[in-house]
Amino acid sequence: MKITQSFTFVAYLQANGQTEVVNRIIVQALKTRLQGKGKYWVEELPSVLWAYRTTPRAPTQETPFNLVYGSEAVIPVEPRQSSARVESYPDDNYQSRAMELDLLEEKREQTLMRMEAY
Repeated sequence: MKITQSFTFVAYLQANGQTEVVNRIIVQALKTRLQGKGKYWVEELPSVLWAYRTTPRAPTQETPFNLVYGSEAVIPVEPRQSSARVESYPDDNYQSRAMELDLLEEKREQTLMRMEAY
């Protein structure tokens, strides 16, 4: 059946530290948003995560969304409202998106170099 089994290390220290930092940032943002609202953190979580994913990080100078998907996020209101970024996007979306994805690995390598220099 050509099934291969892969093992991961639970105690990968670098990833555990990074995860703790991200979790700390998200929890702090939730606390800020929930002052006086009590137990309604579940309703606030999507907006806090969206804010985290679309805010550029200092070490990388990129947003996490951009590093994953290869383009900047469009706020849900932007396609309905006329904005320069939406209007300047080419009509032939398929070719421009394919080019963005082709250049994504290069963008990630440049980001890694900036992060190491940071």
